[in-house]
Amino acid sequence: MVRAAAERHGSYGYGNPVMLVHAVTAPNAVMRVLPVLPEAMWPASLAAAWAATAAVTAAYAPAEPRLLPQPRPDLTIAELADRAVAIGDPHAIKYADAVADVLAAAPDPALLSAAVRSVDELAD
Repeated sequence: MVRAAAERHGSYGYGNPVMLVHAVTAPNAVMRVLPVLPEAMWPASLAAAWAATAAVTAAYAPAEPRLLPQPRPDLTIAELADRAVAIGDPHAIKYADAVADVLAAAPDPALLSAAVRSVDELAD
């Protein structure tokens, strides 16, 4: 869910970058707390994360996607984090952190390039 939202942000986040960051960070927050929640709470927690992501996406995504940037093999997760910290915006930092979680699980140069562009746009 977090990966899908992060990938979607790359194409649709330009419509409302701050609001659409929440489609990524909300489910990431749930994923981080799942290990300490009773298993009985997992289905409701994941359903709430899905609902929040879907609602934010439906409300704020533009009708048309934009092209993704070309993957840049020189980019690193550390550069993504550094850029977010340099911007100083809490949304940029939370977004970069969530994407770093996704990329740590499965590296993806295309997603990393899109995430760097998204973080840079949060500075505007």
